[in-house]
Amino acid sequence: MTMLTALGSPAQTGLFLGGAYAVLALLSPRAALWILIPTIALAGEIQVGRVLIRPDDLMLSVLVVVWAGRRLLSPPRTSTPIDRPLAAYFAIGLAATLWGAAIGTADLWGVSKLSASGLHLLKRLEFVLYFCVLRDTLRSTQDVRRFVYLFMASLAAMSISSFGRFQETGHIALGPEGTPIHEPALASMLNVALSLGFLVNSRRAATSALAAAILLGSLWVLPYSYGRNYLVATLLMLAIVGFSRKPSILLSLPILGIFLWIALPALPQHIMARFSTLGSVFAPEASAEGVSIVDRLMPGITHTWEVLTSSPLLGWGLGSVALGRIDNEYAGQIVYTGLLGFAIFLWLASRIARTARETYRTAKQRDLPELPLIAGLQHCLLGYALYSFFSPSISAARAGAFFFTVVGLVAVLHRELVTAPASVEVPVSEAADPLYSGRSRSGGMGWTT
Repeated sequence: MTMLTALGSPAQTGLFLGGAYAVLALLSPRAALWILIPTIALAGEIQVGRVLIRPDDLMLSVLVVVWAGRRLLSPPRTSTPIDRPLAAYFAIGLAATLWGAAIGTADLWGVSKLSASGLHLLKRLEFVLYFCVLRDTLRSTQDVRRFVYLFMASLAAMSISSFGRFQETGHIALGPEGTPIHEPALASMLNVALSLGFLVNSRRAATSALAAAILLGSLWVLPYSYGRNYLVATLLMLAIVGFSRKPSILLSLPILGIFLWIALPALPQHIMARFSTLGSVFAPEASAEGVSIVDRLMPGITHTWEVLTSSPLLGWGLGSVALGRIDNEYAGQIVYTGLLGFAIFLWLASRIARTARETYRTAKQRDLPELPLIAGLQHCLLGYALYSFFSPSISAARAGAFFFTVVGLVAVLHRELVTAPASVEVPVSEAADPLYSGRSRSGGMGWTT
């Protein structure tokens, strides 16, 4: 009899695992963080009373308590350019939700995961605190490298798991319990983005081959989720990166063409039929089988106009319109937090983009081994920017957690590669030494990826 079986009821098992995780977080927050990201990717929802919760919510609560205690006992950490707009992002969410509750558009005390404004506000706070935990727990570029590898492995596990469920149902690839129906494709899109960072910037044939295998495997699994929005965003991201970052990668198009020539006939007929509807994307309205971009964007346009004519500054509050009713993250930000919130959202987005760009330029100019990491994270941000036109993204639970994982990793790399080196005066003799200039921040000579 195993130890978990001996514990008896699921509640006792949960208490034991929760206690063990709390002890681990106290002893090693970094190790506890390693466990969190696979849990975000693979864990389903749990019914607790009338509320659906996710194990990673509880795990992150433990990490936040440990992080807060360590912050009180430690000297101030180096700030990042993302800190202030992220704090404003939560503050406007709080103000808008309280305003929505006052005017009757926000359900502050509801328990529905789609429309409970209080739960949406807590989720936004959770994302901000998760960023802080990542920023302060990962202390070197080597930490980031390992976390990216773990992130990619977790995404691959989610893709494999959802593909396995397709083999069971024969209809659609589903994610863990509670995952939105098309969201397993998110894992494929992000792994395509991260592997593309290594494929574009790698100098080792083995690394390129592994990255290409992950990319092709992710593209193979993607259609089985029925996620047309993710498929379009992924293909657009591939095209933009190919043309702007490494045109020579376009020489691999024949290989991709052969892959598609082999793969497409192997797809089930209903999967092919699903994506053939993209041919009607620019039709004025959708047919019974088709899809129209006008029909898809119209709810967001309608709700945005209603907000601008009734509560333009602060909107209606988080969760005031059920998540998924507005298939556009940008419109959703206006509806939920008004023009003030949308301005802060643009501030946050532009600051994230600038931070990633500065880090990429530094890594490229200094020829650092972290270049594939920041490139892949940039590609993830591009993917989010594209598919946010077709779907709620950072406001959703799992998609938002992955987004703030990417943002936290960008912030750590910026601190280690841009901010920290700029604050240290390098002796002239060392600055002139080519061996010194090629040294990795993580210690020793940087190895080439």
